[in-house]
Amino acid sequence: MKKHLLIAFVLLFLASAAGAAERIVFVDLERVFNEFYKTQLAKSKVQVQQADIEAERQLMVDEMTIVNDEVDVLRKEARDVTFSQEIRDEKRILYEERVLELRDKRKEIGEFSERRQQQLQMQVSRMSQTVMDEIRGAIVEYAKQEGLQAVIDSSTRRAAVGVFIYIHPDVDVTDAMLTMLNSRRPDIVGGGESPDAEKVNGTTEEEAPEKE
Repeated sequence: MKKHLLIAFVLLFLASAAGAAERIVFVDLERVFNEFYKTQLAKSKVQVQQADIEAERQLMVDEMTIVNDEVDVLRKEARDVTFSQEIRDEKRILYEERVLELRDKRKEIGEFSERRQQQLQMQVSRMSQTVMDEIRGAIVEYAKQEGLQAVIDSSTRRAAVGVFIYIHPDVDVTDAMLTMLNSRRPDIVGGGESPDAEKVNGTTEEEAPEKE
């Protein structure tokens, strides 16, 4: 609610300061991002890499399946009383070796999947940021060419990327607000801490603890 009120206040300020000939426009940044051809190209590259990861992982799974089948056979043979004790002991040793190998392969597959997915996610994040930076740059260029006062993101992405994409310097009151607020600093007003400063420190003169 506070966010909406702030936006409404800024819009009213821009409208009064800009005049009838100057404009405030909106853009659905999420739609622009999704429908930009470079976004589609990036998604295609990611899909290809994802398929490569799955193919590589499947080869590892196939190798593990072979070892798992050997483990099943050796387990049965190590308990088969039709074999001599010596042969059963040999089968048991092989069985234990294959069990360790099977565990290693399972661990290897898990680590491989986690590592490659993390790498892919990092790449997706970098590609998305690169594309978004290009889009925002293009919007700012367009706004300047068209003489716009402000371009506001109307999509659901605004919480992550900011509501205002571009604001003309003439309607930016940041410096004025800083000058007004900093002019209240005690050393400028006349020295000593102001009541506001006491509130920031967490106590007032009446609330300060007595010294023993």
